[in-house]
Amino acid sequence: MRVLASAALSFSAAIFAANYIFKLSALPVIAGVLLLCGLLLIIPRRRWLRGIVAGLIAAGLGLFWFYGHYMLTSAPAHAADGTEGEIHGRVLDYPVVYDDYCRLRIKAECEGIDGLEALVYDSSMILAEAEAGDTVSFYGSIRSADVKYGEEYDYYNSRDIYLVINTRSNVELTDGGNYIPAMPAKLNHAVAGMINQIFPADTRAFMRSLMLGDKTELYQDEGLYLAMTRSGFMHTVAVSGMHIAFLVGLLQLLLGANRRSSFICIVLVWLFVFTTGSTHSAVRAGVMQTILLLAPILRRENDPPTSLSFALALILLVNPYAAASVGLQLSFAAMAGIMCFSQRLNEAFTAKLPQTWAGNILRSVLGTVASSLAVMVFTVPLIAVHFGYIQLLSPITNVLALWAVSFCFCGGYIACAIGALIPAVGTAAAWLVSWLARCIFLVCRLVSSVPFAIIYISSAAFIAWLIVSYMLFGIWAMARGRARRFLIPTAISALLLAVCFGLTRRGYQADKGVFAALDVGQGQCLSVTAGDSTVVIDCGNTNSLENAGDIAAEYLSARGIDSIDLLLLTHLHADHANGVVRLMETVKVDKIIMPIDPEDDDGLLNSVLDSAEKQASDVLFLSKDISFSVGDISLRVFAPPEIGDINERCISAVVSIEDYDMLVTGDSPKSVERGLVGNYDLSGIELYIAGHHGSRYSSCGELLKELGGETAIISVGYNTYGHPTYETLERLDVYGYNIYRTDLNGTIEIRIG
Repeated sequence: MRVLASAALSFSAAIFAANYIFKLSALPVIAGVLLLCGLLLIIPRRRWLRGIVAGLIAAGLGLFWFYGHYMLTSAPAHAADGTEGEIHGRVLDYPVVYDDYCRLRIKAECEGIDGLEALVYDSSMILAEAEAGDTVSFYGSIRSADVKYGEEYDYYNSRDIYLVINTRSNVELTDGGNYIPAMPAKLNHAVAGMINQIFPADTRAFMRSLMLGDKTELYQDEGLYLAMTRSGFMHTVAVSGMHIAFLVGLLQLLLGANRRSSFICIVLVWLFVFTTGSTHSAVRAGVMQTILLLAPILRRENDPPTSLSFALALILLVNPYAAASVGLQLSFAAMAGIMCFSQRLNEAFTAKLPQTWAGNILRSVLGTVASSLAVMVFTVPLIAVHFGYIQLLSPITNVLALWAVSFCFCGGYIACAIGALIPAVGTAAAWLVSWLARCIFLVCRLVSSVPFAIIYISSAAFIAWLIVSYMLFGIWAMARGRARRFLIPTAISALLLAVCFGLTRRGYQADKGVFAALDVGQGQCLSVTAGDSTVVIDCGNTNSLENAGDIAAEYLSARGIDSIDLLLLTHLHADHANGVVRLMETVKVDKIIMPIDPEDDDGLLNSVLDSAEKQASDVLFLSKDISFSVGDISLRVFAPPEIGDINERCISAVVSIEDYDMLVTGDSPKSVERGLVGNYDLSGIELYIAGHHGSRYSSCGELLKELGGETAIISVGYNTYGHPTYETLERLDVYGYNIYRTDLNGTIEIRIG
């Protein structure tokens, strides 16, 4: 078994190295060297060399396999990138339908890309009626899936998707009959339909996520999604070993624990894995559970490290790009943490507890804490690297709500089974299960509302704190001391964290103020802070992998800011306002100013007003110019013109800290800019936020001359408009501006000393 573990780990390590370290062209050479070394070491026939030989050969094969997989998948996808043509394929899943387009997954069956899976976007909405197994044909444009918004993007490849195709014309959909690869999707769709039928509206999205791994609608409930994320409870809706354990426990409760039930469990476990989309965490759990169930039947001892290693190698054998999947990395890291530390932590916490009913309850609670902490050992660094934050309160959430998840999961399937036979009884059962789900929601919202439930690792101080904390807990682990000594590193770590926040906050308050243009991609989000006062102007972006609200919340929270005095929205275009709801789910906003009778082509107004009502934020629809102060921040806010399109009806503002001024004009065109010059004194303004992301229709010469030419910031990202245009850059240069761009310089801060 240990030789198998050595080979599996070496194969997997080689795949990870191919993903993150080695150049593609070097893989065959390195693989050849490893294989040669492995073969040479076979000759001595020493027993202790078996693991090394197996490791070298497996590593060489891993590199060869990654290279071969690239040639079979990514290479033809890159060759097809940018082309157009007739596309034929099979629908693998049911479409996701949006307001004006739908998205579905197909397996291509046409020359050049035959056998490759693709995401198809259809604006004609014809494919919105597709069912898994149907055949499709259309004329479309093709691009490789490993680039998105101008950046390398490995998410799709890690899910075995290599193409993104947009339909252009001639979209046809025909019944494909009983297409076997689509059967799991059909079963998933049937269960999802039953969930929608019997569960209340407020719990359907959560139950579909929990039971089927379908988080599409859960993401749309931004309040619940953020609460679960901030409280560290999103892992409960990522189908994983926990769900498999619930399923096997339920089956063995019904069928008993014997050889026949073990085989039935294995079949049903894999049916569940395939039905829920064969996610990496589900496959890992399925492999490990299968080995666990087979071990006594085959009279072999189950070795968890070997089964974990084998599961990883098996997943990477099917798709080497899965190594880049965050879900895979977190799933295996969590399991490794449980194997290495859960039992030891549990013993340390519960060794002195009495054998009484109170002691047993406390033992159960501390067992959950021990498991949660064990999971965090390896997952916290990964979450910090991939997402830039850590969730410190997840053990508390697990203690308060994890017990309810098993009842929700098992109860959900029981309710669906009953509902298929007796709909009224199934609905009643679902109603009972929903109360457990609501308890989970309540716990997540309460925990997430705790200040700094998420710690953003966005500076050297916080990175140092994380490293020191790991060192402290490592010393505690090696000391083999009493459980209460665990409080010592915990207290020191908490004290150091408070020091980090204090120093960061003090560093910002040492300045008179800070003007910042956040790097939100193609969009705009500006932050102005002075003392304890904060003003945010706009919060939106498009063509970005991150929501502007998340970026803004991270920026503010990392600086110890948990409330915004004023949120000024120049207008309601998505690239200026689509992050507002997400921001307000994380940070308290006292007052919002937006144009009177705002154009709402992007459908944002109601959601912004709903968020304002939830927070009891004051909302002012600006109809006339106003001047006021927010602490040490002064504002002159200019009402938009009464006529014109949405860009012409932008709010403009001069924001000042002492004698340093910033002008913001939103997407105002030159005609509005000339009106500002004619009606207001704008001379001597030090900082100009270039209008309309550097569009040639803004930043007119009259305005640039009036301002005096000091510093200009262009908030811009990947776009197809040509922003910032050559004409605008040339005008700014001619008038003597120092130009900074968020797409080149990242988040730009100007500190007023």
